[in-house]
Amino acid sequence: MPKSAVSHLKIANHFPDPHFRLTTMRVPQHGATHEQHTHDFEELVVILDGHGKHEVGREVYDISAGDVFVLLGDVSHCYPEAKNLSLINILYDPANLRLPRADLGALPGYHALFEVEPRLRQRQRFQNRLQLGMDELGRLAKLIAELETELRANAPGSRFVATAHFMQIVAFLARAYSKIAVKKQRPVTQISELLGHMEQHFAEPLTIADLVKIAHLSQTSLFRIFRQIMGRSPIDYLIRLRIDKAAQLLRRGPLRIKEVSEAVGFTDSNYFTRQFRNVMGVSPREYRSQPR
Repeated sequence: MPKSAVSHLKIANHFPDPHFRLTTMRVPQHGATHEQHTHDFEELVVILDGHGKHEVGREVYDISAGDVFVLLGDVSHCYPEAKNLSLINILYDPANLRLPRADLGALPGYHALFEVEPRLRQRQRFQNRLQLGMDELGRLAKLIAELETELRANAPGSRFVATAHFMQIVAFLARAYSKIAVKKQRPVTQISELLGHMEQHFAEPLTIADLVKIAHLSQTSLFRIFRQIMGRSPIDYLIRLRIDKAAQLLRRGPLRIKEVSEAVGFTDSNYFTRQFRNVMGVSPREYRSQPR
């Protein structure tokens, strides 16, 4: 599809509250659309009823009731076929919400659904999709209804409670994805398990040999597939993960820079400071002194 045919949806036109970028959009009768679009935000799509086709980039695949998938902002897509298609879109901006993942990042299903599969979908058929059974779909619909009720309330504390409802939805879906029986030699499973392990053990001295063993891939294949999916090497991803954890520690307490460095897996505080500046654009001390 020519680049000129792809439209772009902007944040300002889709969030009632510009300072809180989380909302839902129900489409009870989704018609066929042939013009692809991208957006400034991410989108969690839940197919409630009917069936059709979803076109992502140049890939086209069938969708039906129970399908759940995530669309990253830079992904162009449309629905070229739709028959009695009913769906809910949860629109959200991760940078604005700053969701605390806590131990959720250790769950491979989280990485699979929200990070790995959305990127792979542009390159291969929808092989490892999450498709909920009717009971699970009913439970998810109830969780979304609770989120919508809170969003409509617009009362003091509504942002906090709505975010909590959204986090519950994310956790529910991550656990559901983790239950999918998939072959071990598929990129979604391999890279998702590796991301989950990195999240749990980021402070440990992980070597390339460790990463290769966890992913069940050769070193060459690991670096090639990881870069294709995540856009950077496993080592660069690990460094950025450690820097992200360090930034959280710098905001939370009065730890010294050396203590923060050691807590996230850096043995050399000077190297840590250089890497922090490379990723964040400022030194750890400067970052800590910035307004929250």
